[in-house]
Amino acid sequence: MTHEGSQDIVAELRRTAKYRDLCEDTLIRIASWAEARYPAPKEAIKAAKRKLHQVHGAYLDRAHLDQIRRLVESLPQETSKRALRDACLPILRCHASTRERIGILEDAFPKLLDRIRPVEVILDLACGLMPFALPWMALSPNVRYVPVDINQGLTGLVNLFFQRIGHPQTAACRDILVSPPDIQTDAVFLLKTLPCLEQQEKGSALRLLRKLRTRCALISFPTRSLCGRGKGMPHHYGAFMAGLIRELGVLAERFAYPTEIFYFLHFES
Repeated sequence: MTHEGSQDIVAELRRTAKYRDLCEDTLIRIASWAEARYPAPKEAIKAAKRKLHQVHGAYLDRAHLDQIRRLVESLPQETSKRALRDACLPILRCHASTRERIGILEDAFPKLLDRIRPVEVILDLACGLMPFALPWMALSPNVRYVPVDINQGLTGLVNLFFQRIGHPQTAACRDILVSPPDIQTDAVFLLKTLPCLEQQEKGSALRLLRKLRTRCALISFPTRSLCGRGKGMPHHYGAFMAGLIRELGVLAERFAYPTEIFYFLHFES
């Protein structure tokens, strides 16, 4: 296949409802990956769709986005903190990652964020639906919270949500393996993100962490897979993180919860 073949793969992916909202850089990257490994166009297209399902489709589909849009559009523009949390809960349940995080939001995130204060800028990479947990983060109004995701439909809904609650519309659609945001931050969130990056490109987690301009990074891993299996996952990810910490030469803290294990990497001690 030629470069034209890669363009054909991108066009075919665009015709697939659950992938048409993904950013162009992601579709080109996955199409190029498939083209290099599968000479036959049909096989390359199948491989590209399988890869996209692994990194995106297994977590959030178009039906979920339609549901989230209805929920966001029904949000009152002025509401109490409790009412806003209640309104956001069904949105968080739409995404596999945030659904299993709901039980620890109230306890974990104020404590975790206390460790990075004072804070002015937070960058949330591969954010998923985490921006809808903003009512649990207890951030002061002057904090700039910047969510980034590869799904343009999702980031559009995040900005609609921000508009409804009077928050700056800071969500951006981009592929962090192609062009990570080049901004100075106090903290970067990479919540259940590194395994997905490594699945796409081995060594990409370390490369990304080295590019970050931040005081610290909050990294997390699930304790169980999407299908509920948990055997060996904390040990596996613990060993993975130990290697990253050693390569980066940074200080680290570990915080374990039943559904998620968090690591703070301190780039400035």
